[in-house]
Amino acid sequence: MIWKPNVTVAAVIEQNGKYLLVEEIPRGTDIKLNQPAGHLEPEESILQACSREVLEETGHSFLPEVLTGIYHWTSDSNGTTYLRFTFSGRITGFDPARKLDTGIVRASWFSLDEIREKQAIHRTHLVMQCIEDYLAGNSYPLDILKYYD
Repeated sequence: MIWKPNVTVAAVIEQNGKYLLVEEIPRGTDIKLNQPAGHLEPEESILQACSREVLEETGHSFLPEVLTGIYHWTSDSNGTTYLRFTFSGRITGFDPARKLDTGIVRASWFSLDEIREKQAIHRTHLVMQCIEDYLAGNSYPLDILKYYD
């Protein structure tokens, strides 16, 4: 068997001092708080995956503008290794009638204090780490990513 990490994408989306997060119920668990995030799918670029995941999980159209970090970690709960690309950018539209992905309870805006207070229900430690990296000004140009279709 060939080992391969799971490639995921996430978005740190801030407007007026609040961050767009999703309340979700991962398989067989209680509600968790996460950035809009998900897996890279066949025949899409990492940027396309990020925009798609934000739309599917929040109903918001999202334009990634910078890469804020790449995170390599292995989950203690399932032993899966993830390679997560996190972006920041801006919302370009909203469809309030859009049905959200299975498992997503709702998408909501949270202050930094609210996010810190809810760390016990973060899906992973990366939720806070990605926000901290965004706040630290981590910002890498998108042309660092090359996509060949």
